[in-house]
Amino acid sequence: MGFWHLVTFPVGEAAELHSVEDAVRKVAAMDAQGQLWAQEMLLQVTGSAIRLLDVHSKEELESYGLAGVLRCEAVLPNARAHSLLLLVCQEPQQTQPDAHFFQCTHIGAEPIREDINSALLGFTSGSNAQRKEALRWGGTPESGGLWRVRDEARLGLHVHPISWWRGGDDLLQSPPTPRAGRDLGVGALGAAQRGPAPLLTPRPPLTTSPPQELLNRIFDDIEAFVGKLQKSAEAFRVLKQLKRPNRGRRREPGEGLLTLRARPPLMEEFQDTLAKLKYSFSLLARLQSNILNPTSEELVHFLFGPLKMVVESSGGPEFASEIRSPMLTLEAVTLLRGCLGAQEAELWGSLGNDWTRPRVEFPGDYAAPYTLSFQSGWAPPRLGPDGQPWEDPVETQHQHELRRAQVTGVGKR
Repeated sequence: MGFWHLVTFPVGEAAELHSVEDAVRKVAAMDAQGQLWAQEMLLQVTGSAIRLLDVHSKEELESYGLAGVLRCEAVLPNARAHSLLLLVCQEPQQTQPDAHFFQCTHIGAEPIREDINSALLGFTSGSNAQRKEALRWGGTPESGGLWRVRDEARLGLHVHPISWWRGGDDLLQSPPTPRAGRDLGVGALGAAQRGPAPLLTPRPPLTTSPPQELLNRIFDDIEAFVGKLQKSAEAFRVLKQLKRPNRGRRREPGEGLLTLRARPPLMEEFQDTLAKLKYSFSLLARLQSNILNPTSEELVHFLFGPLKMVVESSGGPEFASEIRSPMLTLEAVTLLRGCLGAQEAELWGSLGNDWTRPRVEFPGDYAAPYTLSFQSGWAPPRLGPDGQPWEDPVETQHQHELRRAQVTGVGKR
């Protein structure tokens, strides 16, 4: 079920947010600006605590003792279609409480609220009867008392994912060298820490032109991935500060969630983003005569910011150089050769032949066909504006270049 931890704020006179109501308004404002990020986990309500667990390892990320739970309510901020679960907790070592917000899109916050409130009642009275009754209403948690959860931390690129952590300048130190294999992550943090995420703006306006809409959708996914790298870097910096050698140090509230957020994107996400960046160059070449503000050349320069970050985040050019599909069109290679600056050209050249030579110069079966997919689930329309079946503009250009090469004898196909 879609049950998500949205965000956590400290509340109180000494905090930025003085009341729970202030926190509710801030969540609504962040939601309206699209500054939320989802991450799956499990929530378990026991007779003594509310636990957040890693969805794969079942490792405990956070544990909120029932003795420290001050409020548990279902709230409905403005513009929200579903109620949120509000949980206000204060551990003994905390000077002010934290307001945690959760969302459940399928069954609403009420069943979870009832589960927690019945656990609270049982905790104070020494009886679990009320909780067992509550679990029969509106749905039950998964086996073992586990609710499947997603964590949504703020995606703002210049703030810490968990708002109560405040780090100093020493958090800007580089993390350890990345490990090889599937864990690309610590390298990702190192690259992402070096500056703000290069946003893909300005971009072409979202129009009725399918190729331009396709370009904007690709940019959305690239931008989201770059934001994810930034989020991991922010969490890593703060986590490194917290984990400095300190004998006898107790784990701080929120440290488990911070550890989860510091995990880098999966290798498959790096591959997908690099492929979209590569495809974008061919699409920009195809749209060169159709977009003027900004131009295709200007957008190429914008793309090289994210490209540099993703390449560095994956440990260097080697990983990116192994991505064959999609291949570049000849007109994309021409565009890049004509507009790149010296540093951009150096990065481009470091990625190897699969990034710098067009598909028409390779054997026909050299690279597998490329099919775009999007995080949002969006897909190109089945029919174009002319009523004909939609065709991939980049693949259409590849076929055009192939036919031209067959006539002129250019290429190695």
